[in-house]
Amino acid sequence: MHKWKSSFLIAIMMVAAIGQTATEMDSPQINRIASKLHCSCGCNQSMACVMPPGCPVCKANKAKMVNMQKSGMSDQQILDQYVAENGKDVLIVPPGIAGVLGPYVALSLGLILVLWTIRRYMRPRPASPNGPPLDPATLARIEKDTANLD
Repeated sequence: MHKWKSSFLIAIMMVAAIGQTATEMDSPQINRIASKLHCSCGCNQSMACVMPPGCPVCKANKAKMVNMQKSGMSDQQILDQYVAENGKDVLIVPPGIAGVLGPYVALSLGLILVLWTIRRYMRPRPASPNGPPLDPATLARIEKDTANLD
């Protein structure tokens, strides 16, 4: 009976410890670091993701980050440790100014091109003075036929 009580007490303590680390794993300090790292589960998100059931890869890495912070490592040291273990692809590189403005510039240039094309085709074209020559006999016959219409 004593073993049963001890096992039950240990189980309760483990649940309480997991509950405490869950709040630590979603703290702003951990999410600040996790937002700079790619998740390796294939979701193509950062490790700061908060998917409803919870990504086990992100949870494990956040727990590792909590332990690293408790051991006294700074944010940069934690990031350097992840780069040393997983390579430079683990870091998320935020887009620069060209990456942010690029789609808007392309959209603007495309809109200008479409408007220019529409204006070009909507403009009436002047009659070409260098068109094919008209036969005077044909022109006279057209005039005679149109005179009978009135």
